[in-house]
Amino acid sequence: MAFIDLTHTLIDQMKEYPGDPKTRLRKVYDEDCVLYELETGLHTGTHMDAPLHYIKKGFTIDLIDLNNFIGKAKVIHESEQVINPTGPLEEIVIINTNWHKNWGSDSYFVDYPYLSMEFTERLIENNVKGIAIDTCSVDKPDEDKIHRKLLKNNIWILENIANSGKLKGKCYKSYFIPLKIEAEASPVRAFVERI
Repeated sequence: MAFIDLTHTLIDQMKEYPGDPKTRLRKVYDEDCVLYELETGLHTGTHMDAPLHYIKKGFTIDLIDLNNFIGKAKVIHESEQVINPTGPLEEIVIINTNWHKNWGSDSYFVDYPYLSMEFTERLIENNVKGIAIDTCSVDKPDEDKIHRKLLKNNIWILENIANSGKLKGKCYKSYFIPLKIEAEASPVRAFVERI
């Protein structure tokens, strides 16, 4: 099996979306064993949004069926600012914009590519389980209508994927595994397998 890891490593003081909680990863014990403590917002690094993130009575990550996190994924390679591709879709969609190259810089959170409403409607019409993207948001800066539309239709959103440039093919088996956490979002170990 050949896996491609799409997960950013959680590190101390990693950059977060402007206004989100700071991340602290520190060693708190180092004698007969080692013990670390993590303090972070749930939208830092590679993470998944559940409906509760924008839908008041939406459900939390722990209530999403485990089968929804694994499936055949279509990779769409997109270089436009507004993402509006055509063509067939799979049960999970991965968007590679190559924006991951800006990870770690302040520019990562500025003028990134985002989904069009037309493409969002296609995702809903095709009953996709979820969408993964290598940017910090599916919405243009200071908007949330794409988030709301997808989450209202129970489509999870995975943001900040890493290594999207390694996705040379168009179809993979994908594994996007969040914590079983009663919250609106979760860090995710994201990886795909060539099929």
